[in-house]
Amino acid sequence: MLDNTLLGLIVKNASEMPDDDAMREKRYGVWSPMTWSELQDNVQRFALGLRAMGFEDDNTLAIIGDNKPEWVIAEFGCMAAGGVPTGAYPDSLPEEIEYLISYSDARFLVVRDQEQVDKVLVIWDKIKDNVDNVIVWDSRGMSHYYGEYPFLERFEKVLETGAGEESGQKDYLLKKAETTDPSQPAIMLTTSGTTAMPKLSILSHENLISAAESYGKMVEMRRGDELLSAAPLPWIGEQLFNVTRFLMVGAHYNFPEETETLRKDLLELQPFYFGGTPVVWEFIISTIQAAMDNADFLKRYFYNLGIHTALKCTEADLAGVNPGQWNRFLYRILNFLVLRPLKNKVGLGRVRMAITGGGAISPEVFKYFKALGLDLRQVFGQSECGGIATTHMADDVRPETVGVPIPGVEVKLSESGEILVKGKNVHLGYYKNEKTTREGFTEDGFLRTGDAGYFGEDGHLYVFDRAKDIMTLEDGTRFAPQDIETRLKFSAYINEGMVCGGERPYVTAIVSIDLENVGNWAKKRGLSFTTFQDLSQRREVYELVREEIHKISLRFPENIRIKRFAILLKALHPDDGELTITKKVRRAFVNERYHALIKDLYRQDKKEHDLDIEIRYEDGRISAFRGKVAIEEINP
Repeated sequence: MLDNTLLGLIVKNASEMPDDDAMREKRYGVWSPMTWSELQDNVQRFALGLRAMGFEDDNTLAIIGDNKPEWVIAEFGCMAAGGVPTGAYPDSLPEEIEYLISYSDARFLVVRDQEQVDKVLVIWDKIKDNVDNVIVWDSRGMSHYYGEYPFLERFEKVLETGAGEESGQKDYLLKKAETTDPSQPAIMLTTSGTTAMPKLSILSHENLISAAESYGKMVEMRRGDELLSAAPLPWIGEQLFNVTRFLMVGAHYNFPEETETLRKDLLELQPFYFGGTPVVWEFIISTIQAAMDNADFLKRYFYNLGIHTALKCTEADLAGVNPGQWNRFLYRILNFLVLRPLKNKVGLGRVRMAITGGGAISPEVFKYFKALGLDLRQVFGQSECGGIATTHMADDVRPETVGVPIPGVEVKLSESGEILVKGKNVHLGYYKNEKTTREGFTEDGFLRTGDAGYFGEDGHLYVFDRAKDIMTLEDGTRFAPQDIETRLKFSAYINEGMVCGGERPYVTAIVSIDLENVGNWAKKRGLSFTTFQDLSQRREVYELVREEIHKISLRFPENIRIKRFAILLKALHPDDGELTITKKVRRAFVNERYHALIKDLYRQDKKEHDLDIEIRYEDGRISAFRGKVAIEEINP
């Protein structure tokens, strides 16, 4: 039986459709294909090459680099060699890579290019006793490295070695697939790490295939469908919704030329399915809104009329009421003339279904894409439950919820309101952390997600926030800061925000601006600025952000509306430890880092704060960062 493991699916597809394209990579402006037969050969040869280099059963291989076919070949080649792969995000800092390598006990590394090799060299003295080889798949500009560092090896050399080992093992991958236990570890993925260093969640073949099968009962994918690898491969969302499902249905998995060309490649490919975190969807909206700000009056007028009319119809449909014949008629015309061309221009013209997951999304963002005609559905899940536990059904989509449990997965609430999950999608546990694994399950075997929520009368799951992040004001009012924060980020001018108010008299916020959109806004009004810091503290920018926060706050009960705010002199950034690598705010760290500023937000006599923090540059340098931050009131 070949369809119960990821390796078996590769063999099965190579047997049934050997000459069909499995993967394509954009190279020098051309989409270069790899057939299923070629993918099977590459995985088998990489596995045999690893074994020839001394790779043993149960060894770990860590992959570091952008989304490319070599990432996938290394991932499955490691599995076929009897090991367990894991991955680091391509923009990880050297110390983060060191942590992953040490924690995962990785003996072999596969990295993309000189940039990643240079990071490894920075930490080599700390990992050299445990790491045998570093395999590089893009050696451009690195010819002198191989003579100087004998532990480096070319990716193609591993494949050549494996090809030489094939003579007596032509059916190596088939035999490996037939003897692989579906319940054994397939991959280890890092958790989000919002409160501490990330853990490694161990997922089996059965976990991933079961999650994909259950999701497939609600959202059909077909053979030959075009998928674009947009989210990072070390993230469970990409591993489940693209990697696993592409294997299960025989889809075409496409890789952009570079991360920087993703928007252009998305526009060219026009995939059938698309997914991402709320950050991705917020970015697309910001891009559209920035383009409209720079458009001529006529284009701006019809865009505003189109999106306003579409939102009217969408909100009426979601509420189950009739928007009226005139609005329906106007929507059909504007959809044909404005919205459909706009959807094509951002690369979403052929998308049959899209998902958002990995964090809370603003209902405004959700409704916006529904208004564009996108079948967008929200997913609730995490690495520990295979990436999914609930989602929307096609005929029952509600922007304020995360849908209903997928088939075969049981979801319930603890007495304290924590969301609990049980099913074949739930992970095997955390690597080298039996205590946390035990604590992560209830006595009756349910996974503790750490998220707080409730089930509505409609059967949908409503998620508040991480259970530990729920705040209580001095008057006893409980509120979910994430709910306010996600709505703040719907503004084209606010990039990130963190809400404060736990055990305080009222709610405040610290925000960072979207440099591109606020910069364009300022230029159109003739406002000069030199740096992010300079722009952020301009009186006109504070007025702009105050109005944005005021409009957003009106959606909430009066006692949890934001009363005071400050604009940071810099963007919140993963390099400074303020965001996780998936762009979630590390609340405890940010609270500590900006403790003095937050304290001044609650002093009515304070109108500005002298900020003094350390920041980290991309090259690893650490520097003091100082400046005055204004503190402003929000008019009721």
